[in-house]
Amino acid sequence: MRKLTTEDMRNEYLYEAIVEKREEMHDMADDFGIESAKTLSVSQELDNLINLYIRDKLEEKSYNLSKN
Repeated sequence: MRKLTTEDMRNEYLYEAIVEKREEMHDMADDFGIESAKTLSVSQELDNLINLYIRDKLEEKSYNLSKN
């Protein structure tokens, strides 16, 4: 069994944060409308989490390619 790395834990944390933020955004859209400032603010937070997750994955892939 492979040992979990710090990167694995960060990816898992980010993934869970993305899922939770997405649910929060849907709730805000249901309560306040899709164009409300509250919904858009949560949407931007979700975008930031997704960007972090993607950046981490790309850096991980780049690192793994450079090792070969």
